[in-house]
Amino acid sequence: MRLIIDADPGNGIGGSDVDDGLAIGMAVRSPDVVLEAVTVVAGNVEVDQGVKGALAVLEAAGAADVPVHRGATRPLMQNPVPWRALLDARREDPQALARWADVLPVWSSLEEDPTPASQVLVETVDRNPGEITVLAIGPLTNLATAMLLDPEWPRKVKQVMWMGGAFNLPAILQELNAAYDPEATHLLLTSEAPMTVVPLDVTLWTYMHLDDVDTLEAADTPLAHYLARTVRPWVSWLAERFGRDGCPLHDPLALAALLDPQCIRTRALSADIELAGRLTRGRTVAWDTQDDETLQVVVNLPEVRPVQIAHEVDNARFMPLLLDLLTRQA
Repeated sequence: MRLIIDADPGNGIGGSDVDDGLAIGMAVRSPDVVLEAVTVVAGNVEVDQGVKGALAVLEAAGAADVPVHRGATRPLMQNPVPWRALLDARREDPQALARWADVLPVWSSLEEDPTPASQVLVETVDRNPGEITVLAIGPLTNLATAMLLDPEWPRKVKQVMWMGGAFNLPAILQELNAAYDPEATHLLLTSEAPMTVVPLDVTLWTYMHLDDVDTLEAADTPLAHYLARTVRPWVSWLAERFGRDGCPLHDPLALAALLDPQCIRTRALSADIELAGRLTRGRTVAWDTQDDETLQVVVNLPEVRPVQIAHEVDNARFMPLLLDLLTRQA
């Protein structure tokens, strides 16, 4: 599989989600993946930090040949300041600062490739129509920009696997990857790109526990040691803050679903994101146009092609796959 990962890695940043780094590590170690590039988008962290995080994971994995490209610094239209304030406040939490006090960022000596992320997405797919899969594990700004640069891009990409959205979780008003750039999400969900969505509905049922981190530490590889070092404070902080005994593995599940589709079960649904509404902007919505019994509405539903949306996860397949790849020798 020829793969581009579009991500917002927070590994090495206190109070930041670390699962992008795990997904990148899995891709590098998978014998079934040719990782063409990592493109970075603002979201979980700002682009500068995301670029550093991606380079650090690749160096630890001995994958210096994989280029890292800087992408969008802000959403297409939405003001990012409220999201940045929310995420920065999380990182200033005293508990978070304490957990990361002994885990200073270790940045890479590698350098980013100067070619912009959206240009890489356009040119790589254009040179290889029907061959490039894009794993999108952050906001969709880079992919939407590629579509704006090349309107034929959705018909030339092999597949988009996106971790984002929340469809049947009423208490979750917004999911970061979807709501950080709602206009970009709308463009992708309603495009012709073959798309599978791995939402919070399934990723919240996955967990990495501290004994899994111990397994990483016990593996005698630089990648496993680096990932264990950056993941442990995140798992410990979530346990302290929310009473959890582990952390959900959002992005790694999307990568695992590419490697082993039986890790998830999906159904074909039409999907979009709400772009208006004081309380509903940024919420993802899905519906079955064939279900006459439940689809009794008077709103004017858009005619969009269905996407595959995951609704069930098989952790008995997923977790062994993740740990096997991340503890594997180069």
